[in-house]
Amino acid sequence: MATTDFAPAKINLTLEILGRRADGYHELRSLVAFAQDIGDVVALAPGSSSGVDTTGPFAGDISGSNLVDKAIAAVAALMPDMGPTRLVLEKNLPVASGIGGGSADAAAALRLLSTVYPELSERDLYTTARALGADVPVCVRARPVMMTGVGETLQEVALPRDLYAVLVNPLVAVPANKTSQVFAALGATTLSGPPASRPVPRFSNVDDVVAYATARGNDLQKPALGLLPVIDTVLAGLRQTEGALLAQLSGAGPTCFALFATRREAEAAALALEQRQPGWWIRPTRLG
Repeated sequence: MATTDFAPAKINLTLEILGRRADGYHELRSLVAFAQDIGDVVALAPGSSSGVDTTGPFAGDISGSNLVDKAIAAVAALMPDMGPTRLVLEKNLPVASGIGGGSADAAAALRLLSTVYPELSERDLYTTARALGADVPVCVRARPVMMTGVGETLQEVALPRDLYAVLVNPLVAVPANKTSQVFAALGATTLSGPPASRPVPRFSNVDDVVAYATARGNDLQKPALGLLPVIDTVLAGLRQTEGALLAQLSGAGPTCFALFATRREAEAAALALEQRQPGWWIRPTRLG
């Protein structure tokens, strides 16, 4: 039985908002990858009551109930005989930063609890994940996918192994309703019907990924810039680093990423940017 689970940062390499559906949700298409060594950690802990204890550099930014608490409650609803469940969340990712931290934490909690209660089926896991949030199912899988619908349809994608990135968050205060503000500023049109399906892209090398991400972009980048102009400074800083092949926003931000073809280039770029911006959160990683 596992006692810990890794909650990797989720990166939207692309994010197309295709329109607003009749149910009010936004139809999207997103190429999603995960940082292989940057993320939070969820661990089982002894305790006489259910709940979450938070540690780590960004623990102080979490207040009140979070998605990990909701994940515990959701599993308890499926398992009436479940005893007290105590988890420890090591919060290494900035909060509300566009890299799926809360969703990844909930997904890690679900995976961890499924090892404690193996009678939980995969269907239970994904049904529960969908109820917790649009990004939780993709974080349960935690592998490169093409995500469509409102996040519930996932098709696996093979990314080249030599795809590296630098993640940067300027660590500025963001509104509690940041994502809803960004979507409101986008003003997506209402869909007249289901969007046309597209084949899942195939990537032979890093250049293929860069070309695809450049062409598709992130539709939330422009409205996010209106809310948090510092994003432009972050993108400019990433583009100025040697070896950067592309720089874009992830999700609704403010975390941005740049893609690189080698680990050495990504690590050198991160170091150079840290020297210019010591107050930013900057991490090199491999994507997969």
